[in-house]
Amino acid sequence: MKKTLLSSLALTCALAAPAAFADVQYQIKITNPAQHLAEVNIDFPAVSGKSLDVQMPIWRTGRYEILNLGKNVRQFVATNGKGKPLSFMKTDKGTWQVKTQPGDTVKISYEVYANALGERTQHIDDTHAYLDASGILMYAAPFRSQAISVKLDMPSNWISRSGMDKGSCDHCFVAKNYDVLIDSPIETGEHEFHSFDVDGHTIELAIWGRGNYDGKKMAIDLKKVVEEGRKMFGAFPFKRYLFIVHATDGVGGATEHINSTVIQKSRWGFAPRKEYLSFIRTAAHEFVHTWNVKAYRPKEMVPYEYQKENYSRLIWMAEGNTSYFEEVLTLRAGLQNRDEFMEEFAKALQAYEHQPGRFQQSAAESSFDTWIDAGGERARNASVNIYSKGMLLGWAMDIEIRHQTKGAKGFEHVHQYLYQHHTVDKGGYSEADVRTALKHVTGNDWSAWWAKYVDSTGEIPFTNLLPQVGLRYLVEGGKEDEQKEEWFTGWRTRDTGDHPVVIEVERDSPAWKAGVVAGDTLVAANGLRLTPKDINDKLWLLQQTPIKLTVFRRDELREITLTPSRQVKGKAKLKAIDAVTEEQKALNASWTGVAWPAAKPAASASAEKSKE
Repeated sequence: MKKTLLSSLALTCALAAPAAFADVQYQIKITNPAQHLAEVNIDFPAVSGKSLDVQMPIWRTGRYEILNLGKNVRQFVATNGKGKPLSFMKTDKGTWQVKTQPGDTVKISYEVYANALGERTQHIDDTHAYLDASGILMYAAPFRSQAISVKLDMPSNWISRSGMDKGSCDHCFVAKNYDVLIDSPIETGEHEFHSFDVDGHTIELAIWGRGNYDGKKMAIDLKKVVEEGRKMFGAFPFKRYLFIVHATDGVGGATEHINSTVIQKSRWGFAPRKEYLSFIRTAAHEFVHTWNVKAYRPKEMVPYEYQKENYSRLIWMAEGNTSYFEEVLTLRAGLQNRDEFMEEFAKALQAYEHQPGRFQQSAAESSFDTWIDAGGERARNASVNIYSKGMLLGWAMDIEIRHQTKGAKGFEHVHQYLYQHHTVDKGGYSEADVRTALKHVTGNDWSAWWAKYVDSTGEIPFTNLLPQVGLRYLVEGGKEDEQKEEWFTGWRTRDTGDHPVVIEVERDSPAWKAGVVAGDTLVAANGLRLTPKDINDKLWLLQQTPIKLTVFRRDELREITLTPSRQVKGKAKLKAIDAVTEEQKALNASWTGVAWPAAKPAASASAEKSKE
């Protein structure tokens, strides 16, 4: 295989003259799509030293996790411009050091295995290829800022699309440097395609895979997302934008890029409405990232370091604030209604109430530690999530800003300030820069607020904030004066065979205090067998406390005394407070971007009679 690749590379070099517009040239040839294999050839310009480190990133942007992407590389070969083999040594998990002579041009060839669809780094099969440079194309630091070209050798019926500019052929692309290349994935294959225009900017939609989606409706709704995004930030940071959608199975998620995004969803996950809203919210999230993360981001991540972790205490802003804006943007675009919007925030508050880790870890600490996420059964008890905590902080800051400015400004104006003053080409923003932006927008010093709720674990004061926009939070089950209750244990279980197994125990909950731990198999309650199907029913039917639990732990039978507590049974809601004022309604409308709903007219006597 090495000999074949070397011969192929030498032939390619002999026949192809360097393109005038590019200093680093990439060629990708799909050699065996069924086995997810491709051959990559790279032409680097003349080197000045006696070695050249050629590297594959160890993570990809948008996912703060070490992925060791070099593991998919085999058959690495290096030659000079005359086809002479160059010796090399692999020096770490993502670096190949090639021995050179000053003035040598360097040719690199290797085989890459591309079957990581869920990681959104690379995937090749007989219908398409998704190629994120971080998982398929190496770079050399001395040439990272050089112009590049990419040429694909694909099946003849495939069409190639990317946020990058087109090159000299249908499957060719060009970019000003490797950083643009790595942030402009290529989707090539068989797609449903739509295109539309917003303020002179071309927006494209490429859908791979069959499913229960309506591509035309998706394009219409994405146009509304794009239009609302421009209103929120004032200007586009791109000329053309590409939405890549994978309708598939077994994976899900999305990743932002400088002028494109890839969204993965179950092929049957675009309907009914609740599922479709999930897709639209995700699209809005990734589109907001075009500004928040790609146009401007924390200074510790400028420029990206591809061979190590990029630590920052502000990732809660980069990700969590984007989660907040996805909801606001989707509402303002008319793609979800006010009730659906309020439901999402009520759910977020309810989940936050049951996350004891909010008293263990601050948003800033969570951001820094996102590279070493606790995970597993401990996560909710020991940490907070940068997405959910950042969303709630964004919400709290938005309401407080509108309160301080009497509805004239909001949190989006803070992000507009960062976009205007701290773009990537200006070095990004610091924590002090964000506080400066807050003071610029409100006229007030936010240092104490920041210290309490961002740098520390102070409880976000929603009890005081929500009434400012005419709302209150409650868990409601039926009529308020007939609230239903249920027993609460604080465990989460999974179904495994005949008995449920505990996978998580909430800190300080009844189960926690009783000594139940993750991994316990719940066998019986007061001598009655517990099965996955009826575990809750049987506990509640006992109607007595304490309960004697029989569990297996490490294959040993033991008894635990559990005293469940009572909690309101029902759905978390955000509802209007009693006697809401016009000022509160106006502040609510300023926040949401939609008018406070008009009071429903009283039902007529005849209508009431007909109901009877």
